[in-house]
Amino acid sequence: MQLVRPKIFNRLYLQVSAIFLLVLFLFTAVVLYVSVESARQYSVEVNQRLNRELAQNTRSMIDPFLRDGIISEEGVKDIMHSMMVINPIVEVYLLNPEGKILQYVAPDKVVKLERVDLKPIKTFLDDPEHSIIYGDDPRNPGEYKTFSATPVMNGGTLTGYIYIVLASQDYVSASQAVLGSYILGLSIRSVITILIISALVGLLAFYVITRKLNPIIEGINQFREGKLSTRIAVKNEGELDRIGSVFNEMANTIEQNIQELKGVDNLRRELISNVSHDLRTPVASIQGYAETLLLKKDSLRPEEQEKYLEVIYKSCGRLKKMVEDLFELSKLQAQQIKPHPEPFSIAELVYDIANKYRIISQKKGISVNTVIAKDVPLVEADISMIDRVLQNLIDNAVKFCREGDTINIEIDTKDQGKVEVRVVDSGPGIKQEDLDHVFQRYYKAREDQHSTGLGLAIVRKMVELHHSSIRVFSQFGKGTTFTFELPVANVG
Repeated sequence: MQLVRPKIFNRLYLQVSAIFLLVLFLFTAVVLYVSVESARQYSVEVNQRLNRELAQNTRSMIDPFLRDGIISEEGVKDIMHSMMVINPIVEVYLLNPEGKILQYVAPDKVVKLERVDLKPIKTFLDDPEHSIIYGDDPRNPGEYKTFSATPVMNGGTLTGYIYIVLASQDYVSASQAVLGSYILGLSIRSVITILIISALVGLLAFYVITRKLNPIIEGINQFREGKLSTRIAVKNEGELDRIGSVFNEMANTIEQNIQELKGVDNLRRELISNVSHDLRTPVASIQGYAETLLLKKDSLRPEEQEKYLEVIYKSCGRLKKMVEDLFELSKLQAQQIKPHPEPFSIAELVYDIANKYRIISQKKGISVNTVIAKDVPLVEADISMIDRVLQNLIDNAVKFCREGDTINIEIDTKDQGKVEVRVVDSGPGIKQEDLDHVFQRYYKAREDQHSTGLGLAIVRKMVELHHSSIRVFSQFGKGTTFTFELPVANVG
């Protein structure tokens, strides 16, 4: 048996590893992007939440300098000074109720928008728990920043809004650069560590898996190429090892079937050879006597003609019997005939067969007896097959017994739910060197010109179809015993 051993590396492992590493690198890129973006969003949200009340606090500083919605110059200077001390990165804008910028405090005084969209401001005021809200950046049209805002009331009337951009342009650029660099560096270090560990673990796992899978594929390929002795080495009980075990079982079955087919082919050749040989004798006899009758019909006496016709008749009968037995055995071996088990009384069957054979045996001076134990239970078997088995065994015994001999059909109950059937004769017996061959086709242990040599082969096959076996015991010159067992029927 040729066992397939795994290779250290194989093409499947390299392919799977390449795909795994590619997917791992793509996953790493996605994780890096998500990490940086999440960190940025987190920083922005924290900044807005921490400075949510900044506009409201600023309004308390502006109120003393607010007259009819206009801030005095002195107030503007104080606000700039205060705001730069409190938070130098913010931009403060005073808006009218329509969002127009009235006054502002911003670095470099570079303001390009005249008005700010009020919708984000109203959302900010109406939904204090909102995570992140972006508003217009007056210094950079088209861009949006987080902000803090509060309404400015004068005598219960809305006079405008204080709108504070929480990060100026310079701060945002520097902050994002620092934050991006820090988060990116941190993410890269973390992801590279995870990547290395995952790659090593993944490659090791794929190596273990493909190391087991490769010999399976290799074994299947070798088996397909005709190396029927190929088997896969199985050491454990994992899923892939189970595949190897199933393959080995399949290979054993296929190899066994092939051997059986070869055996059937040999049997076919042997059958043709044996049939040709055995049929030649009766056919030659028929042909010879028929030619004699045709050529010398005028010179032969009537009693001679009758003798020749009788020989031809007996040869035809023998030929017919041989063909029938041959067809029956062939069907049994090809499993075209299957038993149909049913409960029946083996004792009654034996009585019927014994009564039928007593008439035939009395002419030869042979006694046929039955020896049946008390309370023999019903058996589960095909009654027609068992009838044929017993008839073949008794035919065989009658054929070789001489005048004064006896044939006993015995039935006894065995342990473990079995009934033993025996056919015992006191005939000439069988030589010890012939006992192992009596069930072979065409084998004749005792001289018999009229036997087909197939009767005992048919008996053995029918008994085997009942999941039993037939045995023979004999002492040359003192008799022969054939015995087999049948299961007790379950009729309860």
